[in-house]
Amino acid sequence: MAAVSAGTAVVIAITVAATLVVLGLLWAACSLLRTARQLQLLADELADHTALVLTSVEVAMSRAQGDLDRVDDLIGSAEAINQAVGSTSRLAQLAFSGPLIKLMALRAGTARAGRRLRRAS
Repeated sequence: MAAVSAGTAVVIAITVAATLVVLGLLWAACSLLRTARQLQLLADELADHTALVLTSVEVAMSRAQGDLDRVDDLIGSAEAINQAVGSTSRLAQLAFSGPLIKLMALRAGTARAGRRLRRAS
């Protein structure tokens, strides 16, 4: 067997080292590729869940908007009733205050006349 020269040993060592580096890079590339596939699957799953959640949120927002519209209608009705009651109250006050004041004055005058008549007798 022939002795291996120092130059040949260096070339063999560099070749072995380069082969190991290339194999390591191939392993890293395969690992990155597997991780990228897993990330893609997770991203797809996240997109599906997000779509479901957004659909639920849209339904809830639609219901809430309907409820807000009904509350707004109720508030409008309550304001209209409040104004009607206020107007009716003012109208009743105007309609009854004059005659009521006159009736109370008549009662007071009658009571005063009755007291005078009793004193006079």
